[in-house]
Amino acid sequence: MVLLWPFLFAGGVYFLLRSLMRGGSGSDRVAKASRHAFWTGLVGWLASSLLPAANAGILPVSPGGTAPVDIPATLAWPVLGCLAVHALGQLSYPRGAVTPQQSENPRRVRDLLPCRLGWTVLAIFGGSAAQILWTSTLPGFAPLPYESKPDGNGGYSTMGGEGRIPGAELAGYLGGALVVLAAGTLVVLVLITRRRALAGLTPLQDGLLRAITMNRLLRTVATVASGLAAIAGNHAARPDPALGHTSWMNPAGLLNLAVLLLMLCWPPPRLEGPSGKRFDAPTAAQPASP
Repeated sequence: MVLLWPFLFAGGVYFLLRSLMRGGSGSDRVAKASRHAFWTGLVGWLASSLLPAANAGILPVSPGGTAPVDIPATLAWPVLGCLAVHALGQLSYPRGAVTPQQSENPRRVRDLLPCRLGWTVLAIFGGSAAQILWTSTLPGFAPLPYESKPDGNGGYSTMGGEGRIPGAELAGYLGGALVVLAAGTLVVLVLITRRRALAGLTPLQDGLLRAITMNRLLRTVATVASGLAAIAGNHAARPDPALGHTSWMNPAGLLNLAVLLLMLCWPPPRLEGPSGKRFDAPTAAQPASP
């Protein structure tokens, strides 16, 4: 049954997105296309949560009470899930007739890619790679049961805490996930560029619609890449329980929150219908990425 879930998920997403594009003409078709782009982004964002992988690589104090995180599974679902949703968004797009004007001007990824957002996402991927690389140099340590010991000043101090696997082992998983995310993003960008134009849209509307889709894809993968860095930072920040330190802070987690807020506030382009009416969803309705 577990093996069926990805296919059921993919089928459900495909039919949902496909149903949004049925029928319509003129401004109604523009509205449907805008709504399709919004829902593709929203479902892709919902599929991208790395919360189950937050403690990847951390060894619990009581193995019998809390099982360690299944790292491959918890990373595969959000990384492959968000990419699959955006790919299905392009495959569910109706095949409209390509006009002579459009056929004479084939589009390239760089013609449609939002420049500032693209460079920002590239910087986030670079920062995530640097964090993961640094984590790979850190040693692991075993968990120790919590206990109180005299501190030599008439009081007691708490000893013990969770352990962690070697940094190189966790970095292998996170680095692999980041590479898959980057490669998958490039593939989906190509799919967005090469999908056939929707009949009834002007070349300007068609280009804007593709730019909107790229915007939502890039904002989603930026949050995933930042989340991978936060997982690496959580691993790196854990103190060795044998040294007696129990407090710690994860700066990468704070940066991840900043990236989430930045992507939330980064608006997509606006698509206008033939009458000049704008079709776009409120940015606030698109948490962190769509």
